[in-house]
Amino acid sequence: MTEILTPPLICPTGASPDSPLAVLFNIAATSARLTLEEERESAETTAADHVYTAYPDTLGQALDHDAWTGYPALRDNAVQPSAVAHLDGGLWLHHTITSDADYRDALTLLVPCTCGHGYVESLLEDETDLLELLQELRPTGGHAVHSGDTGSPHCASTPAV
Repeated sequence: MTEILTPPLICPTGASPDSPLAVLFNIAATSARLTLEEERESAETTAADHVYTAYPDTLGQALDHDAWTGYPALRDNAVQPSAVAHLDGGLWLHHTITSDADYRDALTLLVPCTCGHGYVESLLEDETDLLELLQELRPTGGHAVHSGDTGSPHCASTPAV
């Protein structure tokens, strides 16, 4: 079914109300944005799809499709919708779509520090990258060890909130 849009009475650019630009402005003004719940669900679906497609032999086998919790976009900070999945032991996966020109999937593994004061982020490029990181984390039970760590409570990780 085709809807007929009523052109705006005044076009912000001063163009005639029936110009293509005025019609486009009217479409943009009346188009429905996704609700916050729809953004959350879309983020969860996108994360699960990426994991099953790009990590079929690892994360695709370890995570259920409903393991993801979605979060809506933060429009003021230009942050895209995202989703997180808990892996146990304090490890988390974070998935989003980059907002740069290529809009690609970005999957990050968040690993707790051995010091207990924060997390170390590792952007995952592919399954090989994930497997290498897991080999490094296995001896510490899934905790990041800082090179040159002096045992001080002040590490260079992202603080735990």
